[in-house]
Amino acid sequence: MKRPSPLWYPAAALLLLAPVGLRVLTWPSATPPEAAPATVEAGKTLFTHDWKPGDPLAKGGDGLGPVFNATSCAACHRQGGLGGGGGLEHNVTMYVVSGATPEAPTRQGVLHARATRPEYQETLSHIDPRLPRIARPTLASLLSKQRGALDVPPEILLAQRSTPALFGAGLIDAVPDRLIIAEERRQHLRGGLLPAGNDATTAGRALRLAGGRVGKFGWKAQAASLGDFVRAACANELGLGNPTHAQPASLARPGYRPAGLDLTDEQCDQMTVFVASLPQPVRKTPDDARARADVEVGQRLFARVGCAACHTPDLGPAQGLYSDLLMHRMGEELTSGGGYYGIQVAQGGASGQAPAPDEWRTPPLWGVADSAPYLHDGRAPTLQEAIRLHGGQAAPAALRFSLLGQADQGRLIAFLKSLRAP
Repeated sequence: MKRPSPLWYPAAALLLLAPVGLRVLTWPSATPPEAAPATVEAGKTLFTHDWKPGDPLAKGGDGLGPVFNATSCAACHRQGGLGGGGGLEHNVTMYVVSGATPEAPTRQGVLHARATRPEYQETLSHIDPRLPRIARPTLASLLSKQRGALDVPPEILLAQRSTPALFGAGLIDAVPDRLIIAEERRQHLRGGLLPAGNDATTAGRALRLAGGRVGKFGWKAQAASLGDFVRAACANELGLGNPTHAQPASLARPGYRPAGLDLTDEQCDQMTVFVASLPQPVRKTPDDARARADVEVGQRLFARVGCAACHTPDLGPAQGLYSDLLMHRMGEELTSGGGYYGIQVAQGGASGQAPAPDEWRTPPLWGVADSAPYLHDGRAPTLQEAIRLHGGQAAPAALRFSLLGQADQGRLIAFLKSLRAP
């Protein structure tokens, strides 16, 4: 399937010098070209299909597994409607094992929660024999500061990732790389040309991936396009091997090899088209005049305390996105090693550096009211707690929020709660 060219936009972005620095003027609201209804419907069928071992929809492969985290895309992406995020029960556990010496390679990957047969089931003990035979550790056990809850050797990092919402993904996919790079440069100039990632500035950086593309999707910006994101998820979450992403081998049976691929290029493209067709989240203001006024004041406070420095309201065709799609340092408390299924970055300079453990792509806030819990692993049950946990480059904004009066804090949260799933 031919992917739409980014050149369909009605106008180019302009950079204007203003008293407060450079400001990006984005396009008027736009939507990508509509896909054929039959293609969207075929993709929806695959997205909602409950996959099984030897599934007839698998084209010559083994179907589901042998290791997986869910049996369908829809099983996890359902919060606020089909295509939404997922709760803690759908978190994915990741691991990073440092080599014994600086020259020794680092091992990293995903601990899959389920398997098609008992002998394929992965447990923590397959990562390291000193760890228990647990397939699905809880987030609480990984975050506990008390030794004994889960005794993890210091050279091993265990972390989790939550399920992101996919609403409006087609518009994010349509944001051209050059606009993200322009935002990077604008923030760099606004920050007095300090290096990206310096806590003295909120300047973020675009993650340049191997091949020259800019990462847009995933907590660590590991995918440059929606198609890459969908294919990686099919392989690693469902065990559905496809032409660009092999299914993962079981840590318990690393020698297992499937007979063939489970998905064709056409099937992957159909799923991508369906995900791209999901509507963007909406702004829903209250009917009550006083509540509506609180939301409007909250939106101004959101900008005043500094949240909008990274959660940029508009980015090209993604109007109301509230993300710059850049990588930012978030502080020691939000450290989590490893790129999701590995990230191959371009070589050369700061732009070619892999994400730091505390570096995250700014998550879009559109639809945030219907995507609790928050942060990369869902550790924050409320929006207030998510703001409190912002550290690193976001610490000044979190401090300014904490210094607001209780009423103004409530107004800012009311604004965020007006950003709803479609």
